[in-house]
Amino acid sequence: MDHFLASVEPFKRLPPAERQRLVKTTREQRYTRGETIFREGQPSDSVWVVKTGRVHLMKFLPDGKASTTCVMTDGEAFCCLPALDRRAYPVDAVAAADTTVVRIPSEAFHQAMGRSQAFTEQTLCLFCDRLRQVEHRSCMAYERVEQRLANILTTLSKKFGPTIPLTRQELAEMAGTTHETAIRALSRFGKQGLIRSARGRITILKPAQLAEVVQGTLEPAS
Repeated sequence: MDHFLASVEPFKRLPPAERQRLVKTTREQRYTRGETIFREGQPSDSVWVVKTGRVHLMKFLPDGKASTTCVMTDGEAFCCLPALDRRAYPVDAVAAADTTVVRIPSEAFHQAMGRSQAFTEQTLCLFCDRLRQVEHRSCMAYERVEQRLANILTTLSKKFGPTIPLTRQELAEMAGTTHETAIRALSRFGKQGLIRSARGRITILKPAQLAEVVQGTLEPAS
């Protein structure tokens, strides 16, 4: 476990002795695809790290619709902020594939911050980066669906590489649109040769042109 956390931000910033102390409090948990890790409103008692698999942070709206706010994959920590301010989880966390997570008690996380300035600084940087992502997604609500999807694909490619293992439904949830609308937009991308779709995955073929769609300088085929 120490070797794993030594590769993960912000835990790689801890001195080895402090990281080993933190490791003694951790626990691995496994979840099958579709299983809920925690629910919105539950007391936040842990910081989580994806060891293998994929976790979607989701908001379920009163009308039954789902919105995916963030996709977490191997080596990414999530829900550090609610653990820090000791408030409830703001979203549901759902295993989008068979997943193993590392669970770190909030109290142990707080103690590590108190003992390492470098760890605290990197944790705050991680918070700031996530807040920027939230602000960016808020601005995306005013963009065309094609721009939102192109932006999401471009962002996800930084996590997964050119082949993104998400379904059209999952992409629709991230873009805040319907499954049918997402299918039509992705089909237009395919006609232009920007992407190639297969069951459960999208491969980006022309990242530069997809970036032009994000900027609004390239119109998708009708």
